[in-house]
Amino acid sequence: MAEETLKIEADSRGVWISALSDDLTWNTVVAFLRSKGVRKYDEKAVEEFVRQKNRTRWKVAERDPEGEKALEIVVQVDKNALNASVVLEAPFFLSPWPGEQEIVDALTRKGVVFGIEKDVIEKLVNLKIVGEAVTVARGREPRNGEHAKIELLLDPDKTPEVNEEAQKVDYRTRSVFVNVVKGQEIAVKHPATAGEDGMSVLGTVIRAVAGKDASFLIGSGVEVSEDGLSLRASIDGRLSRKDGKLVVLPELEVRNDVDFSVGNINFMGSVKIRGSVREGFQVVAGGNIEIREMVEGAHVESVGDIVIMGGVRGMGKGHILAGGNVLADFADQANIRSQGDVKIKNAIFHSEVSAQNSVTVLGGQKSQIAGGKIQAGLEVVCQTLGSEMGTKTEVIVGLPPAQMERRKELQTQIARNRENIDKLDANLSFLKKQDAAGALDEGKRALLVTGTKSRFQLQGELKAMESELKVLEERLELSKSKGVVRVKGVCYPGVSIAIRGSVYMVREVLKFSAFISEGGEVRLKPFDV
Repeated sequence: MAEETLKIEADSRGVWISALSDDLTWNTVVAFLRSKGVRKYDEKAVEEFVRQKNRTRWKVAERDPEGEKALEIVVQVDKNALNASVVLEAPFFLSPWPGEQEIVDALTRKGVVFGIEKDVIEKLVNLKIVGEAVTVARGREPRNGEHAKIELLLDPDKTPEVNEEAQKVDYRTRSVFVNVVKGQEIAVKHPATAGEDGMSVLGTVIRAVAGKDASFLIGSGVEVSEDGLSLRASIDGRLSRKDGKLVVLPELEVRNDVDFSVGNINFMGSVKIRGSVREGFQVVAGGNIEIREMVEGAHVESVGDIVIMGGVRGMGKGHILAGGNVLADFADQANIRSQGDVKIKNAIFHSEVSAQNSVTVLGGQKSQIAGGKIQAGLEVVCQTLGSEMGTKTEVIVGLPPAQMERRKELQTQIARNRENIDKLDANLSFLKKQDAAGALDEGKRALLVTGTKSRFQLQGELKAMESELKVLEERLELSKSKGVVRVKGVCYPGVSIAIRGSVYMVREVLKFSAFISEGGEVRLKPFDV
């Protein structure tokens, strides 16, 4: 440091310096003089002093009362008025060094009133930092608002992820479609923020820029919540994107086959498939299902109608379940159940077909039923029944299969409930006798209370099931009078026809026939009876 190598003094005759060390250079000496506020010095005298490194006093400047200034405080404010700095010009070394308040006053005169850092000013004074711009006041920058953001909770364009590291990956369960129900949230909006204003060192407000709003891009089948922050489905259906807008479609259309590229389908609305449903896949719909080509060993289930233009090749494991009607070109080794009608154009081979109303096989070249079991609540109509090979074919008409199954289920449940009530009655009777004799402890008293509640519950369930069974029996009795089997062409031996519990075994070739229940037996009549 220069203080360790040089010494400075002044008297009426001039300014003097002396060397305390030989480690001197021109720059060292000049910097030392300037730091002591000596700005007008004799360059030749300084040069000679450096050369001689004189240990005695060496005159380097005349006394100049006008040039011997006090400390000069220069305040600088940047163009954004976010920072203010101070540059101290050193006073003549005999002049007093200013205090902190003088620097604060200089800032105030310059208009700097905000963000003054007094600890920095204290350091500046104590260390006597001169000739260097030191930031002593800092403004607060404005914090601009954030733009509103739309967050998708469900993305119709996102490809489902598959864990390839899993030991077994079932690609059938992966679906490329996103189903939503009415009222389900699809997206949320994070509102724009106003931001936070800043403040300059001059005390003026620096306005923040507010964030921009964003709107949901919506199409049909979606709606915005009242507060404008949520996008929801207004109908059940498939979430999709159309012209950049989110939409919910009440109908799902698959342009190709239902296979590994699509995965299983479980959709709330109607489904249209332009290709086939391949083996092992499932299509479940809350509306109607239309399949342009085949169903191959697949599970197809609908609340409404099912139309299969190319037919069903069940492979012994395909299932078609419809809450409405089933229409197909043919059915081979299939299992079909309908709460309405089953209408087949060409043939039903070796299949189990059940319809609440009727099974009709007409309109094709043979329109044949051969093999398997056909059940219908009202009638079965076909062109050809059985085959020349005498294939065993079973036809049951007059008792709707679904109602028969429900009756059997109710009968089983009623019997079980009655048995449970009888057991409870025996236990409750024993506990009541003990209670009357005063021999019932707290544990058994709790059993008495619980058992009594259980009996009331079982009795209520039993009453409801008995009421349902009574209505069902009445419907079944009514349907018995309507059962008929009509064969417009040929009926072959090997066919058994059951109507109202009576069975007719076909033992010879019959043509243009109808089978009805009459007098407790199945009677053969003409087709148009």
